[in-house]
Amino acid sequence: MTPAEKTISIGNVLRADIRGFVVASRIPEPDVPTFGTFVRAPIQQGQADLIGLVYNISLQDDPFLKNLAVALDEDNPHYEEIIRDQRDNRAIPVEISVVAVGCREGDRTRYGLPPQPPMVLNRITVCSSAEVCEITRRPDFLRALLDNRDVPADELIPTALRRAAGLRPSEQRDAFYVDAGRYLARNLGRDPVRLERVLRRLELETDE
Repeated sequence: MTPAEKTISIGNVLRADIRGFVVASRIPEPDVPTFGTFVRAPIQQGQADLIGLVYNISLQDDPFLKNLAVALDEDNPHYEEIIRDQRDNRAIPVEISVVAVGCREGDRTRYGLPPQPPMVLNRITVCSSAEVCEITRRPDFLRALLDNRDVPADELIPTALRRAAGLRPSEQRDAFYVDAGRYLARNLGRDPVRLERVLRRLELETDE
């Protein structure tokens, strides 16, 4: 973690299984993690960290929000002020879904499903730049995404690769993308349509 970075906790585990977990959060809108954010959760009584990727973010309601949504009218002279206050100052209930891609135990990285899910109410933290570079040092972190039909992997893979590449020195990015492309070609060789779709999305991501 660089000196300028700060640890960002996004919430606590609400429910979990071996393939991922859902985080309950009430952080303000600007701080909500985006699609493809790398996060970590303590497992095995804090002896290891599960590393995962955010693949869904759901804004929840509560009784106050529900009543406000029903009663609020654009003709209200304070309409804009009320909306701004709710978005800027009030923590909206959020559920963040995470898919597991590997785990860290000391200096060792393991890819694929972790030995166990995080316990309910464990605190979830956004990975530092160094942690993202380490877990993505090999493209094997993509394996759990390719095998998981319950997440939007074809959109998540390009986003995660772009995020990880952006944290590397510019002279290392081409090699990083080449390694990832070769890995995808080996694992999706029997599904050329899907391979082309993922590579095309990756190309669009890197062009932005």
